[in-house]
Formats: sequence, structure tokens, C-alpha cells
Amino acid sequence: MRDNKTLYLVCNAHLDLVWQWEWHESLAEALSTFRIAAAFCETYDGFIFNHNEAKLYQWIEEYDPPLFQKIQDLVQKGKWHIMGGWYLQPDCVMSSGESIFRQMEKGLNYFREKFGCRPRTAINVDSFGHDRGLVQLLLKSGYTSYLVGRPSLEVCKAPGPDFLWEGYDGTCIPVHLAAEGYNSGLGKVRRKLEYYRRQEGTDNSVLALWGIGNHGGGPSKEDLDEISLLQKEWEKEGVQLIHSTPEMYFDSISGSELPLFDREIGPSMPGCYTSQVRIKQTHCLLENMLYQTEKLLAAAEIFTGMEGDWESLKQAEEILLFNEFHDILPGTSVQRAEDAALREMGGAISLLEKEKTRAFMHLCRQTEKLEPGVIPIFACNPHPWPVKAVLECEFQLQDQGWDYTYTDFEVRYQGEVIPSQLEKEGSSIPLDWRKRLVFMADIPPFATAALYAYPKVLTGKPELPQTIESEIRLEGSGGELIIDKKSGLISSYRIDGISLFCPGAARLVVIADNEDPWGMTVNSFPEIIGEFTPASPEQAGKICGLDKAIDPVHIIEHGPVRTVVEAIFLYKRSAAIVHYKFQPITNKLDLEIHLQWNEPNHMVKLSLPTPWKNAECWGQKMLGRARLYENGTENVSQKWISVCNDKLGLTILNRGSYGSSFENGELRLTLLRSPAYTAHPIDDRIILPQDRFLSRIDIGERSFLFSIHGGERECQLNTADKEAAVYNEAPFARSYFTNAGKPTAGGNIKIDEEQIQLLCLKRTDAGYLIHLYNSSSQPRKIRFTFIEREIMVELDPFELKAFHYSQGILEPCGLITLQDTL
Repeated sequence: MRDNKTLYLVCNAHLDLVWQWEWHESLAEALSTFRIAAAFCETYDGFIFNHNEAKLYQWIEEYDPPLFQKIQDLVQKGKWHIMGGWYLQPDCVMSSGESIFRQMEKGLNYFREKFGCRPRTAINVDSFGHDRGLVQLLLKSGYTSYLVGRPSLEVCKAPGPDFLWEGYDGTCIPVHLAAEGYNSGLGKVRRKLEYYRRQEGTDNSVLALWGIGNHGGGPSKEDLDEISLLQKEWEKEGVQLIHSTPEMYFDSISGSELPLFDREIGPSMPGCYTSQVRIKQTHCLLENMLYQTEKLLAAAEIFTGMEGDWESLKQAEEILLFNEFHDILPGTSVQRAEDAALREMGGAISLLEKEKTRAFMHLCRQTEKLEPGVIPIFACNPHPWPVKAVLECEFQLQDQGWDYTYTDFEVRYQGEVIPSQLEKEGSSIPLDWRKRLVFMADIPPFATAALYAYPKVLTGKPELPQTIESEIRLEGSGGELIIDKKSGLISSYRIDGISLFCPGAARLVVIADNEDPWGMTVNSFPEIIGEFTPASPEQAGKICGLDKAIDPVHIIEHGPVRTVVEAIFLYKRSAAIVHYKFQPITNKLDLEIHLQWNEPNHMVKLSLPTPWKNAECWGQKMLGRARLYENGTENVSQKWISVCNDKLGLTILNRGSYGSSFENGELRLTLLRSPAYTAHPIDDRIILPQDRFLSRIDIGERSFLFSIHGGERECQLNTADKEAAVYNEAPFARSYFTNAGKPTAGGNIKIDEEQIQLLCLKRTDAGYLIHLYNSSSQPRKIRFTFIEREIMVELDPFELKAFHYSQGILEPCGLITLQDTL
């Protein structure tokens, strides 16, 4: 019986840039793999080698120029195929849409410049899941198809290996899910191809990935000789084996009726959403600081004429993109790779801090003649809408306060006194000298506002409120927070008389876990085996490093801007210090959690039970939002989660905490896990040696930040993206004595609709690039003001649009601009 089938053989050599090794080992393996592959391309007629990831080619170009030139020649001859076209294979669920776009843009421009080509099929065969926001980015970047390798069809519920994938914005792209794996063992190609032969395929076409992988290798002489024999043997039976590319396969099924799939391609390995939390938090900080600094630098150039150091920002961007690699950001690399990533991202943050400060100082203008002792403070809003926010600013008094008096301040903005208070400064010198001023201000769009702090000398530091009752009750403008002193937990959090939490909220629960950082064998973490409980006064004193007992639940800051309640907890050898920061003006509740964690193979979740048993759980996704799993399955979302009933909503913003679970109205935010590094389950084998100490992930002190607010359901969902952007690319304040002058032209970059986000504003070779994104599920027509231009922009639900500004002309442009080839 004849099969009448075509197997499109795509030879590749999967090589993780970082995993069980650091980058320099991948460099060495890439040199070896590419040399061998190039030799086989020249030796075997018809053979095509496929490889993606621009970063690897950059290494070849730098370390072996003759080999790089040989590959360029092979590409021109069609013997070597540039596959995928991205900078590398990143994480595709926690990275933002703007970051993923830049992965595409950087890779495509590199391959266009160096090889004169642009792939049509995007490739991410090893990334742990794929968000639906990718669809819009792929199509607007010129891709016509997408090849992925994870998770299995059974896990993601896809209708088959080939399907039409629908994004949040309603656009679709053909996808092939190669869940059988991207590689084949040395000398085992026949076994892999026999598997493919048994597959039905789409229109009798089957995509067959092969090649030695997981640490390079690619083709081998033994396997190529075996394929030559199989081509002759199977052709007699109606099966063709064709050395090919992903594009050739997708072209063969281009007229097929593919089933529609409108879900994420996931979840996959849910432990990755939490493992190595410092990597995730540092990535989040770097990502947000890069985009904020770009905006401020562009504004400073436009408004003041300064010249920005955009090369430093490009260096920081490259570091960001490298550390989005799918074994770095998900936390599945070895410890020395984690250390290297933290060092590298920290260096990028330092580069950005310099340029951010330079831009900020150029934007500051002192508009009043100051009296002696008055402190000028400049508050910067890098967003295109007005923002009301709590800001902090530290500064030094001119004189050291040796006389036991206490200097307080009254903050004025535009001549009016605004809410402010002093809180504990970062240093601990027992003099009235260093100050941390906390204030709430309304800052216009894209403006740097001048405020002035007027000193007033008191006879002593004001006393904090006493809390001898059984609860701490904090009231705001329509809101109320009650902390139970016995449990240290939230008894009640109400807005407009409506309860948003059940009693006992903010419980830190300890979950049974194991050594596996991927979470390969589970889809949820349901088993609570303990929880943090309040420390005794004696224990609280020891945790704080004091020689006396203290109340484990007490107020540490108080004023018109916010009250901060500190609660101290213990679990076995671990401690937790929770700061509840309640803002009476806005009714927002910020949580700051410091974990001193020392429990291997366990997980910590923050429990936030709501009174709504039939509630829905929504989360921010890449260029979209989605209803999350509500059965205890581990979820992944980006900067916000909302729990909603039919009328109300509760929104939690985060800074680098992506994992969560939700069931029966209870939201559990996953804080950390402590598995071993790269501990990989294989059948029933014992994973770890049982005769020694091995370091575990996230043992030590870790900190977490959340901001919580509630209200009407649709308002919460519609403003969540804006609030998350403000929380992550936060307005900031600093004290400078600048030259007097007129204010900079604030308000000249603005959007009249808060659901439209300015994701990107940066300089290009020919002007400035702008990305606008509609975070709403409804179409929007908005007024966009940029310097002296004002245009009306129409955006479909969850649509991303690009604009270019140069010499007074503001106009739409393509999302990706490819450079000319050399």
C-alpha cells in the first residue's frame, strides 16, 4: 500500500544560549556545530541546514569571520536557511509585547543586513508556552506562519498539530505545533522519521524536525547517509523525503482548511512562572526602566535640545533581550547563569539610570525665587495622561540637627498645599539631617512639575498613634482597612461600604513542592502544608535585631498620605515582614512583603480570598487580557490580575510576580519557590544526589510589591492597564537646585483616552518612533497630541499601531522598518 506522503525534513541544531552552562560554552558549541553543518552543506547534494537566533550568528561573525563568510555564501546558494529570524528564542508569556516586537525587529534587521534575507516562518520550538498577543505581532512584522514545540496537544487542547491561531485582536496565523520534539539522537534519524511517516499530516504533508540538539550538534554523517538510503527506499512506497525549510512546509499546506484555535498555546511547565524570582523582578525593572528612559530622553531632546546617548540605551536593550531567553527569564538555568544574568541586567540598569537622570535634569526648571531653607522638588510623569500618585523624595538638610528639634515640611504645588508626610529615611544616623518626604500630587501629562517644600521646625518628632485595641482601623474617603492585631491579617477592606476581602486576607500559605524548577509533572500547586503565623513580641524583637520585645503588629508610619502597618510572622526557620500601606485619599492598599526564606522544596503564596464564590479571574496578557483558569490551575499573567463578580472588581498590580492560582473566589499570588537548580525529572529516577548539600533557588531574603484597589467591575477592567503602567513605569521625584527659568513645555505629548497606552517613544535614524496600544476590548477613536501636531487615531480592540515623527510631520508607519542590506 502506497502512502503518497511528503516528509519535509528540517534539519536544525537546537542550542540553548544559556542553560546548564553559561554563554561562552554555547559560543564554543555554536562554532563547532556551524563548522560541521557548513561542511555537510557543501558535501551532500540537496541538504539544507536550518538555524535561527541572530545572537548565535553574531558570535560566529565576531569569533570566526571566515566561517561567517562561508555561511553567507551557503545562504546565497540556498544550502543554508536562516530560520525564524528573531534575536533569540525568548520566553513568550512573561515578556511584554514591546519586548517581543524588539526580539523580532533586532533579529530581522540583522539577517537583512548580513544575509539579505527575511524568514517568513517564526520559530520558537523550545519556549515554554505562547501568548495569543504574539499573533498580532507576527502578522504586523511580516510573518506568515509560526512553528512551536511546546506544550503537547493534550495540554494546550489544540485541535491538531496544524491550526489557525487567533489573537486577542481577532487576526489569525497558521501554526504548526511540533510537540514530538525538535531533535533526534545521534544515529537515530531512522527512528524519528518512522514516527513521522506514521503521522497523517495535513494534505499528506508532514513537517519532520531532526538533528542532534539540546547542546548543538545538528547533522551527522551517519544520519545523512541513512536519509539518503531512506529516500530511495521509501520513494518506492510513495513517501518522499525532501530536505527543506519551515517555509516550504507551510507553503505545501497553504490552501488547506485549518481548524481555528482561540486560546493560548499553554500552559506549559507552570513552575517557570515563579522560579528564580530575582531574575523576573530584575527583568521587570529593566524592561520598564528602558521604556521609561527612552520616553524621557526623547522628551528632553524635543523640549530642551539636549543630545541623548542612545547607544547606551541600545546596549541596555540588547541585555534586556538576551535575558529574556527561555531558560533565563523562566528560571530554569544553573546558579552561575542566574548570577551572571543578575550582574548583566544590573549593569544595564546602571546605564539607564545615568541617561534617565541626565534627561530628567534637563527637563527641570526652577520657576520661583526660593527663600532660605526651601527645598525644590521635581516630580516627573512620563505618561501621556495626568497621573495622581504617591511619590517619595529623599534629600539632605543643610545643617545637622544636633539640638533635638525636628524639621517637618509643608509641600506646595502651584501655590497650593498638598498632602505630605515624613517617613523613615534609608539611612540610620540619629540626627535630624536626612529626610524622606512622601507626598501625593496630580501631575500633568508628560510633565516635570516643580514643587517646593517649606520647612517648619518642631520641638520633637511627632509620636505615632497607639494601637492598644485588638484591631487597627484605618479610614479613608469612602474606604476602610482593618488589620486584626492577633492574626496580623486583613479583617476587612471596604470601599463605598462593599467588602472586597473575606476576613483573614493576606495570609502567607506554604505549599508542598518539589525539586523541579520547571514544574514539569504538575499543573497546579494546591496542597497547603502550613502558613506563617504572628511572631511573639520576643520573637518580633529578635527578627528586627532589637534587644527588646516589640508588638508584632504595629503602626510604623502615619500621615495624610498613608499609614503603614508592620506585621511580623514566622514559619519554621523563616520569617515574613508585611507592610500594609493604606492611602486614605485614594483608598489604595499597597503591600510590601519581605520574606526571609529557608525552606527547600516548598512554595509560598499570598492568599487573597474574596466574598464572591462565583467570581471571574482576569489577567493582563501580551497585548491583551484573558480570563484565567478558575479551577486551581497555575496561571500566568503580566502586570495585573482582577477578580470580578457581575458588578464589582478587585485589581492587584505587581512588579515581576507572574504566577497565581484562583478557585472558589480565592486568589493566591505565587511569591516564590525553592526547588533545586535545573533538577529535571526523568522517569522514576532520583533527581538529586542524596549525599550532599545543593543550593536551592530563592533561599534567602526576597521582597515583593503589590498595589490593590477595587470598585465597579468595568471601571476596574478598563483602567487596569493604565494603572499597571503607572505602577511599573512609576512617576518619580528628586530634589535639585536648578537654574531659574520658564517651565519646559509639559502637556505637549498627551492622549485624551486613558485606555490608550504609549508603549514606545524613542529616537530612530530619521526621527522618533511611537507605539500606541488600545488596551480596551472596544474600538477607540482618540485625539493624540504630539508636540505641535494633533491627529485623530482609530484603534481596534487590543490593536497596536506605529507612528513616525520627524520635522513636524506625524504619520502612521509600519510596525517594523527593515534596514537596507549592505
